[in-house]
Amino acid sequence: MPASPRRSYRIRLIAAVLAIGLLAIGAAPTRAATAYGRDVYFSAGYERQIDNRTCIAGSTGMMMNFLARRDMNLSQTWMLHYAQQRDALSDATQRGSDPLGWSRAATYFSGWTGRPTTYKWEAYASATSALRRAAKQIAITGKPVGLLVSHGAHAMVMTGFTATANPASTSTWTLSTIWVSDPYGYPHRSVPATKSPLNSYLQTDATSYYDQQWYGRYIVIVPQG
Repeated sequence: MPASPRRSYRIRLIAAVLAIGLLAIGAAPTRAATAYGRDVYFSAGYERQIDNRTCIAGSTGMMMNFLARRDMNLSQTWMLHYAQQRDALSDATQRGSDPLGWSRAATYFSGWTGRPTTYKWEAYASATSALRRAAKQIAITGKPVGLLVSHGAHAMVMTGFTATANPASTSTWTLSTIWVSDPYGYPHRSVPATKSPLNSYLQTDATSYYDQQWYGRYIVIVPQG
């Protein structure tokens, strides 16, 4: 015997309420995992490196654009030469630059953006610690961070992140995703923090002091304020 129209309506109503409840339950962890996010990227700020030597220069150019909130049109050749003259690599063999040269170039060229910033390289024992530091400084300063990837053979820019809370206001938070811009690849991509391109620095072409500071560690180029 078919259900009456009124009973059929009640059944459909109960089913709809249950479905909404299940959706709400399923959505709750997602909302909790992305309770806070910040990203300084804008499309006109992206730069592609001009050759295979200029990943640090291209990344520095992006960082300056994101600081200035406009395309600064800075010369990658100029930025590369500036970094090379101030890094710890052997002049006889270097092609690109290193964390020291990158931090010094980012500091210098930030003076042209209207937001002068001291950038420093920082080395960490784990990717988690390095990325948490990067995210916290982005939250505090609204400024991008440099990442040494491909075991130090390439450079990218971390423009933002999502987390369970604002790192600027609490120490209890979990990093969910990071936003990365690659001067040799994608302009802007979100990746899980556990699958970030940041990995251990394995280059040994600097002076012995810096080789000891960098080798096997996770290097980020961080705005200090």
